[in-house]
Amino acid sequence: MKTRPSKYVLAAATASLLALVGTTSAPGTAAALSPPHDATSTTYLPLSNDKAPWTKGFNAIGKDLASLDGVGWKAQPYSSTTAFQAVVRAAATTSKAPPVFTWWSGQQLVPLVQSGALASLTSEVKVWEAKYGLNPDVENAYKVNGNYYGAPLYTADWVMYYNKKDFAKYHLSVPMTWSALMHDAAVLKANGVTPFDYYVNDWAGFIWFEQFLIETNPSAYEQLVTGKISYTSAPVVTAMEQWRKVAELGYFATPTNIDTETGARFASGQAAMLLMGSWDEAALIHDGMVPGKDFGAFIVPPINPKVGWNMIFETGPVVVSAHNADKKEAIKSVDTFMKPAVQVVWDKLMAFTSAESSVKTTDPTAIAVRTEIKTNKVHLLNRYWEATPPQIAVPVSTQLSKFILNPTLSLKPFLQSLQHIAASYWSSVKK
Repeated sequence: MKTRPSKYVLAAATASLLALVGTTSAPGTAAALSPPHDATSTTYLPLSNDKAPWTKGFNAIGKDLASLDGVGWKAQPYSSTTAFQAVVRAAATTSKAPPVFTWWSGQQLVPLVQSGALASLTSEVKVWEAKYGLNPDVENAYKVNGNYYGAPLYTADWVMYYNKKDFAKYHLSVPMTWSALMHDAAVLKANGVTPFDYYVNDWAGFIWFEQFLIETNPSAYEQLVTGKISYTSAPVVTAMEQWRKVAELGYFATPTNIDTETGARFASGQAAMLLMGSWDEAALIHDGMVPGKDFGAFIVPPINPKVGWNMIFETGPVVVSAHNADKKEAIKSVDTFMKPAVQVVWDKLMAFTSAESSVKTTDPTAIAVRTEIKTNKVHLLNRYWEATPPQIAVPVSTQLSKFILNPTLSLKPFLQSLQHIAASYWSSVKK
């Protein structure tokens, strides 16, 4: 998962939730679902992952799974994503594959599915949707050739966070149109406040690229990430021109490295808005901000009203090996993980928001976004990083960071360079 480090998440929640997970009578906990399982027959499956900061959370929820149905998880973290991917891919079609492991959605799943490495969870998914209200848009991120191969460990809405003190000081309201958003930006800039915080590095380049494309032509976005249209096509050019227009108005902050910057400009009010995944709330809270009091969130309104409301979401699954001898137990553990009461504990422990509608959140920003999704019938689109093959996503995102640093560069040759990357990949595979 390409996000900021999650080191702040557990610091706020682990101490109180570890005790909560272990109780059997506390309302709303996973343990309240059934009496504790006989510990003498408990199995712990290694959960391979590249999310070392989540180890305490994985182990805590793993103990709860074991107490409920006898099959738990024990985190097996790799410090490097590259090393983790190499190990999993090498063992994926053998009995040495980890029984359960984290992965990525969309195109990242396809090679493993095509090689027969993953167990289908299709029958379980249908139950989760019917009984627990699992969001089908989220689950579709794990759908390959009509079957489902993952359960969501987390979902993140990519929304615009706004500093409430800045908005109140300059009498601004949450914008419901693109022109209103640009008006807010103009007022902020006129008062010496940078409208939008801005990030750059080898992956963050896609953040505003995907946003401008879905706000002008979401269908083109879906076609682009699957290789059906070119990076030099008219919809992409239009999106890039809109991006450059906002940059030329001076509405973006000086780009900083997303892997080291923790939103200090936003927290201090120097930058009033921040386009980021909802997982970033943990960092904002660490910076001293209180959700609902110091910051809120809204879905970016469409530039072209005719396309309706659209929002990027991000989700990462836990998957099950098709070849490990513990396949049956692994599926059982994932099924237990998706029970709403377990999701309540997991979300509190990790500061996440469940993809199941039956799991209620107390996060005021998440509540506001969920209400907006329902009211405006917002269509969810998978994040660029997962929606297009990694052979394209990685180099194109790196190139897009060059545009962030120099938005005056000539668009035609720049987009041709992106298309060269995409074409080289698509020509090597069967679409």
